[in-house]
Amino acid sequence: MNSKPHPALFFVLFLFVFSFAAQADEVDRFVQATLQEKHIPGAAIAVIKNGKTIKTKGYGLASVEFNGPATTETVFEIGSVSKQMTAAAIMLLVENGKITLDQKIATILPNTPDAWKNVSVRNLLTHTSGIKSYSSLDGFELNRKLKRDDFIKLLGVQPLDFETGTNYVYSNSGYSLLGYIIETISGASYWAFMRERIFQKLGMTKTGDRDPQYIIANRATGYEWENEKLVGRDYDLTDVFSAGAIVSTVGDLAKWDAALRNDTLLKKETKLQMWSPVTFNNGKPFSYGFGFRLSEIRGHKLVAHSGQTAGFGANVSRYVDDDLTVIALTNLGESGMGTLIANGVAKIYLPEISLKALKTQANSDANLARQIETAVRERTQNNLSDAIFDAALIKTLTTERAKKNNARIAAFGAAKMRFVGEENAEGVNTYRYLAETPKRFFLWRFRLNADNKIEEMIVEEEEATNF
Repeated sequence: MNSKPHPALFFVLFLFVFSFAAQADEVDRFVQATLQEKHIPGAAIAVIKNGKTIKTKGYGLASVEFNGPATTETVFEIGSVSKQMTAAAIMLLVENGKITLDQKIATILPNTPDAWKNVSVRNLLTHTSGIKSYSSLDGFELNRKLKRDDFIKLLGVQPLDFETGTNYVYSNSGYSLLGYIIETISGASYWAFMRERIFQKLGMTKTGDRDPQYIIANRATGYEWENEKLVGRDYDLTDVFSAGAIVSTVGDLAKWDAALRNDTLLKKETKLQMWSPVTFNNGKPFSYGFGFRLSEIRGHKLVAHSGQTAGFGANVSRYVDDDLTVIALTNLGESGMGTLIANGVAKIYLPEISLKALKTQANSDANLARQIETAVRERTQNNLSDAIFDAALIKTLTTERAKKNNARIAAFGAAKMRFVGEENAEGVNTYRYLAETPKRFFLWRFRLNADNKIEEMIVEEEEATNF
């Protein structure tokens, strides 16, 4: 006897498919609008829900010179998203019993300075070593092709930024040292180890070393936005090595995401270690794991990392409890463009994390509300008074770059302000106000000094009002 599906089932399936199709169209509109507003030549995204890729697409141009479109096959530099892969390589060595997390790096790497004697593998993974990041130092350019011993010698003369284990300061140096540890322990080059143990195993065939000497099919060109025009990126590159020199595609990064969802690469308990906050020597936790930033966006747990190199920006965000991953790759070096796109796409699939979902809170301090409204008005008019602002903040907000950004915010029109939250950390109050203009929300974060002058005023987040 043949049975026909109930008509209600077809209706439910139709609604399900229609919902995702509508979201996909909204994603296209958002990404295309963002590329235009931020002067981003090209981008590619992937959205993974419940382990299934539900959206993947390229936008704009991978090469402006050749009018070459960005596609899902376009190879972008992923910058510091590389760090979670380097961390995974270290954890493979830990699982194999080759090293331990609390092993001092001086027992692995030769000729380390005495100042590094307390630095462990864990400290490098969590940016708690105190070793100065080479990002702002001369002598670490890609064309120098530094080897391990030269790298340690050149970096070792720099004093520690803080006592090991007492603080967190982001350091590319730590992740380059992890690359040298991988080489020293495995006997293979970092790149050979990554290919054999991670990339090939996961089928990440388009992932590898960004070095310009290599001919990489479908490689995107990197750009910068300077003096109101698009320019080619500076090729006097820092050698970020195992801290950020990986190139990949959204498709390969979807395979990476799949490996984090199952146990094909690392054991479950290993991944839990990687996604646990670091603990300082005094017992206080900090929201960074092993190559992953750990946070919460309006009640939704987020495990993510951005990447930034000259000419490129990337982000991979995993909303753990929602089983949603958003991957965004761009070929503009302006800071935060990958994150901007990834966050905006996530809000389409999780509207409860959008700014319009923020609830107005009761605020009994009318004087503070007036002060903050005045501060927003003065800042957007580029007319800051020392009666409202701390002197150091005035200096920060009156640079030419800051003035241009203030004018950009002002161009969205007058804002209605509403108080949306307050938090206290170690006796310091932080206030958040949502400014709504006709076309854009701005989430402002404020902090006052002892004289009740504003010493911190940051646009923490912004989004279009038509989400």
